[in-house]
Amino acid sequence: MNKIMYLEFERCIGCRACQAACRECGDHDAKERNYVEYVDFTESRQTFPMLCMQCKDPACARVCPANAIQITEEGVVLSAMEEKCIGCRNCTFGCPFGIPKFDFESNKMYKCDMCYDRTKDDIAPMCASVCPSEAIRFIDFDEMQQLRRRRTQMNLVEGKKPQEGNKWEYVPEFFGVYTDSQR
Repeated sequence: MNKIMYLEFERCIGCRACQAACRECGDHDAKERNYVEYVDFTESRQTFPMLCMQCKDPACARVCPANAIQITEEGVVLSAMEEKCIGCRNCTFGCPFGIPKFDFESNKMYKCDMCYDRTKDDIAPMCASVCPSEAIRFIDFDEMQQLRRRRTQMNLVEGKKPQEGNKWEYVPEFFGVYTDSQR
C-alpha cells in the first residue's frame, strides 16, 4: 500500500456521501463503518468525517481477549474476525474514537478497515472515492508532505484537537489528519 488516508475536517460539507458509499461496499452488509459527526451541534452546523484512525497501538485490538482484531503488515486494523469474536464488546468501549460498532442481531463487531480489499492494491476506499469536497482523500505520502508544507499554520492536530485526553497521539504518520478550526 503506497497511499495514505488524508482527512481535512473543515472541508466536510455534511453530505454523508462517504457513509452511503461505505454501505455499498461489498462485504459491509449494508452497514456504514464511518460516520459524519457535528463539531458542536449547539454552536455550528459544521461536520467532520469520522473513520477508523488505524492506530499505531490500537486499543480495540489490545483489549480483545479473543485476539479477533488483526493488524495487517501495512498497519491497517481490520474488523473482528467472526470466527474468533466472542461478542464481549471490549473493542467498542476501548476505542478512543468510538469507531467499532456492535451488531446485536448478527452478534459481531464491525468497523472501518480502510476498504482493505481495495487499498492493498492502491485503490481508494469507497469513502474517499466519492467525497465531493475532498475532506477524505487517498493520496501518496509525498503529496501529503506537500500539503503539510503548504499549510504551515496548521499542525498535525496539535493544539487544534478535541480536549479528550491524548487520543490523537495514537494516529500513525500514514494517516494525515488536519483541521483549521479549534475543537
